[in-house]
Amino acid sequence: MLLYRSSARAGLRARPRAWAWLLALSLTLLASGAYAQGSGPGAAAPTAALPERDAQASSGPQPFGANLFLGNFLKQRDDGLNPEYIVMPGDRVAVYTWGTVELSEVFVVDGQGNIFLPEVGPVRLAGVANADLTATVEKALGRIYTRNFGVYTNLITTAPVAVYVTGGVTRPGRYAGVPSDSILFFLDQAGGIDPSLGSYRDIVVLRRGAELAAVDLYDFIRDGVLPEVQFADGDTILVRARGPVVEVTGDVATPALIELDKTPFLGEDVLQIIPATARATEVTITGLRGRQPFAETMSIERLRVTPLGPGDSIEVRDDGLRDAILVRLEGEFKGPTLLSVRRGTRLIDLLNHVAVDRALSNLEAIHLRRPEVARAQKRSIEDSLFRLERSALLALSNTNVEADIRLKEAELLKSFLERARLIQPLGRIVTSREGKLYNMRLEDGDVVVIPKLTNVIRVGGEVHMNQALIYEPALRVSDYIEQAGGFSPRADRDRIIILHADASVSITDDDARVRPGDEVLVAPRIDTKILQNTIDLTSVIYQIAVAAAVVLSL
Repeated sequence: MLLYRSSARAGLRARPRAWAWLLALSLTLLASGAYAQGSGPGAAAPTAALPERDAQASSGPQPFGANLFLGNFLKQRDDGLNPEYIVMPGDRVAVYTWGTVELSEVFVVDGQGNIFLPEVGPVRLAGVANADLTATVEKALGRIYTRNFGVYTNLITTAPVAVYVTGGVTRPGRYAGVPSDSILFFLDQAGGIDPSLGSYRDIVVLRRGAELAAVDLYDFIRDGVLPEVQFADGDTILVRARGPVVEVTGDVATPALIELDKTPFLGEDVLQIIPATARATEVTITGLRGRQPFAETMSIERLRVTPLGPGDSIEVRDDGLRDAILVRLEGEFKGPTLLSVRRGTRLIDLLNHVAVDRALSNLEAIHLRRPEVARAQKRSIEDSLFRLERSALLALSNTNVEADIRLKEAELLKSFLERARLIQPLGRIVTSREGKLYNMRLEDGDVVVIPKLTNVIRVGGEVHMNQALIYEPALRVSDYIEQAGGFSPRADRDRIIILHADASVSITDDDARVRPGDEVLVAPRIDTKILQNTIDLTSVIYQIAVAAAVVLSL
């Protein structure tokens, strides 16, 4: 059966007696990580710091690879005993022999690169790979003892080295390690690459002024390729100045600054480093050409063959002009859950091609969930939480008793804010009124919800027992709450939230009637004796309940 065949449409004044509790309140809320240090408007009295919002949002894209030195290079390191390690003066080598000659000693490779074996004399080990130590010692013993002996060697420790790290790093200096430590280990000790000054692509290892190795960290990040360098005392790791960059933003895996390493540097080179999302179809390049402002919009395919210039900004995006959009179906229907439909398709036009069983589907409660609406609801909740935090910090007290109350309030509020920030709104859109469905234009990512026909009434929030109850036409909200054990001691009896199956919301008293499939939510009553910010807190609680169908309490 097809569904439809028709269409439709503070002022702040700090007081000395408040200092003690204000400091305790600030420290309590600072533990949640939501506040930044600050100073009050006057020098005579301290004030609480206000929450810092979007501190990182203004910093813009970071260089590609900027998170590389947030890892564990300092915590996890080589022990210097790998088979390819080349023995150096100062290393300690254990030599064990048996048979014709018996020896069990630990030797230190001297400054000339030798160890001294009794009856044999100097044996040169400097420059020998760890894997070849046994064969080298056995050959030296063979010059004196011709048969019937065995040899075992073990490189116990390597001599420490001190390496200079300089150039575009956070903390240039001289750092200790062992010869087999990686370049990343020493860079990490120096605080990593300075993102505003240092190059991630032009790093060299110098020994006595000569270049020993060149390092491009892009190769390591993308392909795991890192030159193997055995460091010697006095080596230098030089991070050269950052080269020209292009900024990449929009529909890409991660917005970032890409450092150019050749000329010409094409758009294809950028996309190999930071791929565009599958939905991206268009880019706009802005920059300078011949000292004149330059801007051009083109397709992704054309970008691949377009040369880029230093300082270019590339915005990758969905041009919004695709012929098809994706819409998901949810609930009681027959057929696929994900549909690709023509851009501009309307709700009833889509439903005309969806088969449902009218005996199982609640056709009067069809509604939408839209990601864009969910994001807007999330932003609105975050703004309300920010105002609630601010008002809590700016609330002062005049007595020690009142200061204790404010501190208790801060502890309750901290827990509430942590839970509230985890709430994800549903982004529901009411699409019908009095049983009439509006023929809304659908957007990419919409979820069309066709609820199941149900006689269940759910009751939750500040009741003694959350319950799912059978709908009875004669019963009112108070009757369902009574079947759920009645109001809890903290319930707000005067304002009951009813979430209807069609996504509409009613806030009423307990004498109201409900419809099949409704959800009754009892919000908590805010105690004004404990909390000063009852209006803001109540507003947030109801806002979350309406947007996410969740009742939060302190």
